[in-house]
Amino acid sequence: MSSFKQEQSGEEASVNGRPPLLLEERKIDADNNGEVDIKGNGGGLGDLPKKKITGRSRLFVGNLPNKVEAELKELFSPHGNILECYLSGKGFAYIKMDSCAHAHSAKEAIDGHFIQGRHLRVRLAARAALRRNPPTVTNEMLFHAFSEFGDVERAVHFADEKGHPTGEGIVEFERKSSCIKAVTTINGKVALLTASPKPLLVEIVEPRDEDDGFADSRLCKLHQETEERPYGFRFPASDTLDFVCGTMWKELYEKEKQRRAELEDELREARRRLEQEIELAYQAEMVRR
Repeated sequence: MSSFKQEQSGEEASVNGRPPLLLEERKIDADNNGEVDIKGNGGGLGDLPKKKITGRSRLFVGNLPNKVEAELKELFSPHGNILECYLSGKGFAYIKMDSCAHAHSAKEAIDGHFIQGRHLRVRLAARAALRRNPPTVTNEMLFHAFSEFGDVERAVHFADEKGHPTGEGIVEFERKSSCIKAVTTINGKVALLTASPKPLLVEIVEPRDEDDGFADSRLCKLHQETEERPYGFRFPASDTLDFVCGTMWKELYEKEKQRRAELEDELREARRRLEQEIELAYQAEMVRR
């Protein structure tokens, strides 16, 4: 993970040739508690606080029928204390258990449970996903910045296998309302976290079960009969219809891959041109001053 490098002040400060004065104007202010100090005066962000309860203790419950709050609490309470129960009224709910272990226990027991004609889907709760993070943004910077919207449990700027920042990350809040507030506020404004004028992009991640995946037990609960399972894993002969159809699908996949690559090249060039235009605009503004 790339560490945040303190910015210099005065005539020495410069990023990508940008005028020092404009860079100085974009430095991040310390928070009210004095914990964040990245103005170049010798301070640091410090360690992140330890949390006993993490975002892994909050569950997403989907495919809900209407008016099931009492039944939900009755289902989940045997697995631990329910700290929060939020019903959206749109077929899903968020339930926060008192520990990660209790959340996983409830998830294992209740996922696929049949209630009022529906099979419940229980997953670890959604998080705020960040796109286009500047490379100097660290976990600590994200944590303190997003704490403005509520208590943050976990903030991570993803790194690749070489330890380099990827520009993407996640932020987990203690409360669902804080996550919604962060996404709504940031996307409704131009939110900058560093000297770079590139704004943060944030969205709520749809819950995905990346730990347990789709097990046989889920198939049995969701599909009473299936015509695909008996065939199993195989390599069809080249003179069969399965081979022809499979080849057609592979050709389509390849076309999709090429189109996405072409689009990414176009977007990359557009980003490069925009950066050049912004740099020229900064220089022109400095000349006027």
